[in-house]
Amino acid sequence: MPELPEVETIRRGLKPHLCGKVLQTIRVHEPRLRWPVDEARLKAAIEGRRLRNIRRRAKYLLFDFEGEQTLLVHLGMSGQLRLLRKPAELERHDHIQLFFADGLELRYRDPRRFGMMDAVATDRVAEHPRLQHLGAEPLDESIPAESFYDTVRQSRKPIKNLLMDGTFLVGVGNIYANEALFYAGVHPETPAHRLSLEKWRELLACVRQVLRRALREGGTTLNDFVDSRGEPGYFQLSLAVYGREGEPCPQCGSAIQKTVLTGRGTFFCPRCQPLTVPD
Repeated sequence: MPELPEVETIRRGLKPHLCGKVLQTIRVHEPRLRWPVDEARLKAAIEGRRLRNIRRRAKYLLFDFEGEQTLLVHLGMSGQLRLLRKPAELERHDHIQLFFADGLELRYRDPRRFGMMDAVATDRVAEHPRLQHLGAEPLDESIPAESFYDTVRQSRKPIKNLLMDGTFLVGVGNIYANEALFYAGVHPETPAHRLSLEKWRELLACVRQVLRRALREGGTTLNDFVDSRGEPGYFQLSLAVYGREGEPCPQCGSAIQKTVLTGRGTFFCPRCQPLTVPD
């Protein structure tokens, strides 16, 4: 599933090419995504309008058009947005086409059909049912670690589960939670409330460091992810623990271990990430 670095990579790739362009036509070939696509609603809201900006909130892309209308896009588990400069035949899983001025086409492809597209008034975006309960943006440096800490010290969840709770912190998917916990030296099963404020500061700094590095490397491609040019990300080449069960820890040489937390593969070094964390 595309997480924050992958979605942000796509946003950065699309923005310089599409902003300022008029959306001329929308064609929906398959409306049966996880949340059905209302083609008439999209056309009425944004067709014929100029794209002013492309933003991101958590794992959602927000295309802001003139007339104070915003196209909300989520890529689900396997969705891709490809920017095409010349006509190309539709492939099996190409579900939606957005044709812009100057011959540019934005094509939405989604083999598993778990994504979504919806239109909403720009000033009501934060109230959309899919966004209204989202937590803080982890890369927002204006939010200090202390502002999160009350939730951390009151939570009995394993810290990895809390990091992946989108009502607490958005966009920190399974891969990036595993990596950040490793660099902070925190065992994934550590109850959140057992982290001191100092340790929480260190962990949040590691979350931000891992996300920024993933952004620099274009995200992580394990299965389906490609950017708007069709290029894969390369952060998977830098993974320290995720997917490396039985391999030596890059810091101490111990064998990386795997467990399962809430159905997600969880990787850690038993020596560098001891389970016992002082109160």
